[in-house]
Amino acid sequence: MLVAAVAGYALTAIPGARPAGSSALIDIWLQNGILVGACLVVLLRALFVPAGRTAWTLIGSGLALYTAGNILYFGYLQFQTVIPTPSVADVPWLCSYPCLYGGLVALVRSRVGVRDWRLWLDGLLAVAGISAVASIWLHFLLGGRSSAVLADVVSMAYPVGDLVQLMIIAGACALLGSRVDRALGYLAIGMVLFAVADTLYTIRIAENTYQPGTPLDQIWTVAAVLMAAAALRPEAARTETRSYGWAGLVIPTLFTISSLTVLVVATAHPLPVETTVLATATLGFSLGRAVGTFREVQHLAISRTEARTDELTGLGNRRQLQEVVSDRIAQLEVDQQLAVMLIDLDRFKEVNDAHGHTVGDALLVEVGARLSVILRRDDLLVRLGGDEFAVVLPDAGADEALMVAERMLGSLQEPFVIELIVLHIDASIGIAVCPDVSNSFSGLLHGADKAMYEAKLNGLGTAVFEADDNDGVGARRQLIHELRTAISDNQLVLHYQPQVSLRTGRTTGVEALVRWNHPERGLLYPDMFIPEAERYGVMRSLTTAVLALGLDQARVWRDAGTPVPVAVNVSAANLADPDLPNQIAAMLAVRGLDGTSLVIEVTETILMNDTTRALAVLNGLCALNIRISIDDYGTGYSSLARLRDLPIHELKLDRSFVADLHYGSRTAAIVESTVQLAHSLGLSLVAEGIETDEALQLLTAMNCDIGQGYYLGRPSATPSLDVRITT
Repeated sequence: MLVAAVAGYALTAIPGARPAGSSALIDIWLQNGILVGACLVVLLRALFVPAGRTAWTLIGSGLALYTAGNILYFGYLQFQTVIPTPSVADVPWLCSYPCLYGGLVALVRSRVGVRDWRLWLDGLLAVAGISAVASIWLHFLLGGRSSAVLADVVSMAYPVGDLVQLMIIAGACALLGSRVDRALGYLAIGMVLFAVADTLYTIRIAENTYQPGTPLDQIWTVAAVLMAAAALRPEAARTETRSYGWAGLVIPTLFTISSLTVLVVATAHPLPVETTVLATATLGFSLGRAVGTFREVQHLAISRTEARTDELTGLGNRRQLQEVVSDRIAQLEVDQQLAVMLIDLDRFKEVNDAHGHTVGDALLVEVGARLSVILRRDDLLVRLGGDEFAVVLPDAGADEALMVAERMLGSLQEPFVIELIVLHIDASIGIAVCPDVSNSFSGLLHGADKAMYEAKLNGLGTAVFEADDNDGVGARRQLIHELRTAISDNQLVLHYQPQVSLRTGRTTGVEALVRWNHPERGLLYPDMFIPEAERYGVMRSLTTAVLALGLDQARVWRDAGTPVPVAVNVSAANLADPDLPNQIAAMLAVRGLDGTSLVIEVTETILMNDTTRALAVLNGLCALNIRISIDDYGTGYSSLARLRDLPIHELKLDRSFVADLHYGSRTAAIVESTVQLAHSLGLSLVAEGIETDEALQLLTAMNCDIGQGYYLGRPSATPSLDVRITT
């Protein structure tokens, strides 16, 4: 009803919509009727709603006093030709200010439960800032007055009262920041409109131009209706915290800028002393608030870091893991992958039970430090809690994650020494890859957890979760289970392929090639089980079995008077194991062999993935007089500098080069330059895949050292070591 009345009242301002001059019906009855209605709404709110009753009683009383003054004023207009200054109407008008102040302050206090000096500093800053600007307005408004003392005091009281009201509103908004609710917002806007209308009225009275019935009168009614609307809003909840978002900084920033502007203007034009003092005080409050904000940001950063850090190990925690994984997933481009690894320590509970939680905690710290060394700079290692860790590998798929997992397992197999106690511990690692498994943090963690459980249950060491192709996954798991049985039940056999010197035509060594004599499927070749062995972390035990078989055969040949070295391929998992040289040394000693009976073959890719760790292992092998050979040379990405620095003895040229070798071909030029490169580095060159006499003759002419291939001898369980060729 009030809104409709105000709308109708506003229409009377249209030219021709009302009679000339003032209209008692419109200017007295309609206007004051709107004010009375607004008073009733606010007072009824105070009467029937207990929440905020004090505040709304004071605000309703202020509106009632203002309405009473308005009615008295229009009574003067109706019955007297000259209105005295001051008049009786000024008494309720001026008394309305303290009531409105008290109501506004009570309303703000009901919403703020925080005792933070920074909040009150915001309020002081806003009050001082608006006072600095308003003092200029006040000086302009009252500067030319020369009336009687009482009239002058009354005239000054209105702008001063409005100024105090604006200061309280500014302070309230600064205190509440973004938490200014609709009720307080409507109330603040209404009070500001009252101040605007009072200012315009004062100016027109000073200029003797005020006429009733103008749009100026409608500003007061709109302000009263807004205050009534504020009373109809539900009571806002009391807040014990403060949001320091951008909305909370608008008012302090606005008054800081305005005070700076005032001081700049003061350098060119004289301003009242109080204006300069207030502007300077505002900047002082602003500086104090800036210092407080800086310290707050510091504390916030520290709190954020602590919230994302594991207290024991200093690594990240689950919250940091979730943030990083979610951010990385959002930034993934087409064809990019992200691997998440979940690491659970095996037998950790036994350590805690046997040696106490102090030793257990120290072990967790050491595990975190040891795993961290393996990772790249962009990788993330966190502790989830207990004995669980997690790793994020950006831009990595399952193969890369498996290589990292193998290095981690190898690292953890080194004994830990805690308080003079030697501890041995293993781990189970589950891997999930985005987007193959999931595009969410929870999905990836769930997949990695399932894979980790599978690795622990089946003793695999590592496992990769695969969401699709369930039948294929089941078959692969069955294959791995059978392979582990094959290793323990001696189902593996080796076939040996001769390596022949192209200078002398004699056999100089053999390469051991593993076969699986499956009880149901017959003889299986490496391509049928090696990829899954690498994927599910069985390569270390598989390579150990192959080494044992190869060295057993080397012992047989030595006893037969035909000693030849046996070449065995080792995986990334073995090369990441710093204990590999010790293991091989023990195996040689048991059989009464020395290092010259063994050649270790590694691929370029393995060497380039972790050069530092690989270099340490290779140096340990070289100390045993074991020769090191780079297998499949030419298919990787090794640099000459790497070849120069690695302790290697020969290069094995990949069979793809030999297969394409013929007179006048570009491949021939590449092979010949490779032979020269190897010799310049003091290395031997072994050519794999020789299957034709033409290839043999070309390689011999290029001064290649050793040949291997079907043309020289096929792999066999009982090879002839008396291979002779004529070149």
